[in-house]
Amino acid sequence: MFVIEIIPLTVLPPNVPQILSYFFDPVRGKTPLEGSSANHAFQADRTSNGTSSPLPRGAIVEVEINNRKVKAVVLSSLPIEEAKIGLKKAEFQLKRISEVLTETPQISDRQLHIALWLSKAYYSPLGMCLKAVLPPFFLKKKYLLKAAELPEARLREAKRKPDFILTDAKNALKNVMPLVKSAVSKNGQAVLIVPDNQTIDHFYKNLSKNFETVKVSSGVGNKALFNAWQNTQNGKVQVLVGTRQALLLPFKKLALVIVDDPLHEFYKSDMSPKYNAADLAGYIAKTNNCRLVYLSPITGVENYFLLKNKTYELMDKTSSPPPIKTINMVSEIKSGNFSLLSRELKSQILSLVNPNTQDKKILIFSPRRGHSGIVVCQNCGYTAKCPNCEVAYRIHRAENLVLVCHHCGNTQRLPDHCPNCNSSKLKPTGPAGSQKIYEEVRRILSQNEVTGVPVLILDTDVTANQTEEEEVMSEIAKPNTSILIATQMIFSYRYDHNFDFVAIMNADSLIQSPDFHTEERLFYQLEKLFDFKPQLLLIQTFNPENQAIVMASQRNYNDFYEKELTMRQTLSYPPFSRLIKLTFRHPSREVASREARILAGKLKMAVVQLKLSDKIKITDSSPGYTEKERGLYTYNIVVKSLTGQTPREILKYVPSRWLIDVDPRSLL
Repeated sequence: MFVIEIIPLTVLPPNVPQILSYFFDPVRGKTPLEGSSANHAFQADRTSNGTSSPLPRGAIVEVEINNRKVKAVVLSSLPIEEAKIGLKKAEFQLKRISEVLTETPQISDRQLHIALWLSKAYYSPLGMCLKAVLPPFFLKKKYLLKAAELPEARLREAKRKPDFILTDAKNALKNVMPLVKSAVSKNGQAVLIVPDNQTIDHFYKNLSKNFETVKVSSGVGNKALFNAWQNTQNGKVQVLVGTRQALLLPFKKLALVIVDDPLHEFYKSDMSPKYNAADLAGYIAKTNNCRLVYLSPITGVENYFLLKNKTYELMDKTSSPPPIKTINMVSEIKSGNFSLLSRELKSQILSLVNPNTQDKKILIFSPRRGHSGIVVCQNCGYTAKCPNCEVAYRIHRAENLVLVCHHCGNTQRLPDHCPNCNSSKLKPTGPAGSQKIYEEVRRILSQNEVTGVPVLILDTDVTANQTEEEEVMSEIAKPNTSILIATQMIFSYRYDHNFDFVAIMNADSLIQSPDFHTEERLFYQLEKLFDFKPQLLLIQTFNPENQAIVMASQRNYNDFYEKELTMRQTLSYPPFSRLIKLTFRHPSREVASREARILAGKLKMAVVQLKLSDKIKITDSSPGYTEKERGLYTYNIVVKSLTGQTPREILKYVPSRWLIDVDPRSLL
């Protein structure tokens, strides 16, 4: 008879024990064990006492939790005689495990360490973190692992500082190749983490010519992933290229971890545990004592701070940007040009689509998808809003103009009169989207009798899947002049495509969000547009004197970073703190507001009582930037940990119905 400790592969509230204890009797199997909760009067089966083998660490069992059968991972087994003293003092009664699913370990110490790190760093349920670490083929009959196929844990501190390489997309591969070659030449392995599948293909196509390379992503089937697992474990694979899942394979001798574009928003998981893959890459490199390299178009504010303090080593390999021209759209309107396109933009387009020019590529970057902004009644000021989210509908074009909510996807037809005052004076207003820009470009080409020039759109409305996306980019790659109107989706193609001319429509839309990351993201997106190697980049704005736009157009990064660091230090934002966003949602605004106020007061009181006022700051509760979304009202509380650690001693007071997001993408 044994007492085993297990991690259930299910969600337990973070503030309750994540490791549970059960009985295991190899002989009696599923027979329930009777015992008193007061004195734990155990009756061990004599035939099994001292003769049966315990379950090994990593074995899989089935246990009962709240009358529900769940799978669990064995952490340890202890003979009942050794556990009696501790159990007699316990105030609970142990249950027997329901079934042993596999005695052969299916989970390694390495996976357990990663799950534990995720749980601690992001205050997420340990079982959910362990499920996130496991491969999709876990416990599938065809893919059960043998004990020899589980990698040993390597927990050694990396001594070398991470390298931060500033590089454009076209030179990223040139920077990667010597790094990988050096790692592989010493019988080591390298892993390259990228944010999306399109980028995987770019690096895989080139690296596989020189190294034994596999690609790993959520789109890879169980059979291919299982083979990649085994070949990585036995050292046959030299290089792995993939999304965050590639970090979780069982490396035999990991020598190099490369993270491409570490500021990319796709690295942050939307589902629990809400971890950042770029940070996980740092942990993997640290525990394998291997080199860590970041490839990025810009440093970003927080990395600039780390570079400034010599935490990272900088290798600056950027190239010269193209000329940048800023157009004041207010002056355009004053001079009688009411078009979406400035005179300069029209001139550039018409000069490039001239029959005398050949194979010219034009990119018009649209910060917004859809057709127009919102619809407003000019008589009474009424604005059509989504009943589920209480935000203004955006205008899209299907066969006709329709209203679409960008939060829940709710759609309704565009009204022909105002529901409030019955006026017919309804007018679209606000920034134009990619569909309206498309119409305007087509109109200008038609007015100037330009034919045979494809005008295409790349956004999530027009290209609903990967196949349609690839069709658009295949058309752009053809040897003829073409125009592409694209949203941020185009950034995934900056490694393989160039454009002769790039224009940004309404750059003001890129800095309208009140989040503290907004201006930094303007620099980030502008630098990515430089990767397309245009001969000229044109910025259209209604506010050309905005300091963020001025600094971005001048590429005055250091001054911007210094200004941002001063502001962030004053407000206790990263890198001077770690942010945790607590979110509560409820169908009733009153309930959501009340619960948020109560928790904010409770947390502030806990900070005072624990004497943590110099280490932790708690903001007042406030409604979300989109207060109501999908029928639920949202309220947020922000916890600022000035030590940079996850404040578990405070978060344990957060009820389980609240969402906890450590290092959130946005505070809105």
